[in-house]
Amino acid sequence: MTQQLHYRNDGPPIDARHVEIYATSALSQVGVPIDDAKFVGKTLIHADLRGVHSHGVRLLTNYIHEIQAGTANPNPKVRTTNNSQGAAVFEGDRSLGQIGARAGMQAAMNIAKERGIGVASVANTGHFGAAAYWALLAADAGFIGFATSNMAGPINLAYGSKEPATGNTPLAWAFPSDNPYPVVLDMACGAYAIGKIHLAAAAEQPLPDNVAADTDGLPTNNAAEAAFVLPAGGPKGYGIGLVHDLIAGCLTGDGATITKGAYEPPTSGPKGSLFFMAIDVNAFLPIEEFRKDMDLQTNAVNQLPPADGFAQVHMPGQPEWELFETRKNAGISYPPGVMENLDSLAGELGLEFPSTQ
Repeated sequence: MTQQLHYRNDGPPIDARHVEIYATSALSQVGVPIDDAKFVGKTLIHADLRGVHSHGVRLLTNYIHEIQAGTANPNPKVRTTNNSQGAAVFEGDRSLGQIGARAGMQAAMNIAKERGIGVASVANTGHFGAAAYWALLAADAGFIGFATSNMAGPINLAYGSKEPATGNTPLAWAFPSDNPYPVVLDMACGAYAIGKIHLAAAAEQPLPDNVAADTDGLPTNNAAEAAFVLPAGGPKGYGIGLVHDLIAGCLTGDGATITKGAYEPPTSGPKGSLFFMAIDVNAFLPIEEFRKDMDLQTNAVNQLPPADGFAQVHMPGQPEWELFETRKNAGISYPPGVMENLDSLAGELGLEFPSTQ
């Protein structure tokens, strides 16, 4: 579930299909095989359709520059290094995170089909985009899905310290439902996504209180001065973030964020580590019953009386799905920082960014 920033001067809508074609062309131009390029582009546009621009097509520039610098491998050989009865471990070969993640979540689902629950981890890969995508991949196939990751470059302040200990550890859960989309919780363990801070800085928009800190570890509302993210909920967010950082990094042998060193793209790679879990609902009860129960729970939450200032009480992910429905037909309106980023990348690659609707 994400906080939505209302950026000033959002651009006119652009057909999502055209942006996906652009992303595919940009990635294939730097050596990513066409099927992989299409897949990565699809994951990025999915985030933009749900309004999560921090994890959408704006990431293309980072990915492409990492490939050009040699820190990311456009054509990796992702392979299993351990495949036990209930778990799989993959070596990512410096892959783009989406390519490593696809292998990891598919393996977790395959194991779950046989054993009820399956887990997988992926070492030595990249940033995997929005965590929700991977949990939803499982939910769409009838599983409860879970995804988390860590990377190099601590940015979340440790509770009680002026120095960071973790990344902005993402975690996502998704539950099959017919109402009409899966229930999905996608959150960072910091008070704000670092990508949203970058977007706020590009839009010259102030940050909410108590979400970011400057280089001295002092709270700031100035997005341009923000160097670190504060933990959501103080010690609770810090603790939740740290244990997920450990499970993502230490089960692969890559280690936790605090010991991975700096992330300085594009010359140093993200050193991403991923963890996935799939739970086969049919191992517990028929999936049709579970879907009906999710619908019942969603309706019960939606019928709760809203507090002052709220129109409706939502299940996690509902506001993003509502925007998804709108943008599928009306197109995606991008914040100014994203448009400038993509226009610059198009110039570098000799491509033309899609025109508006």
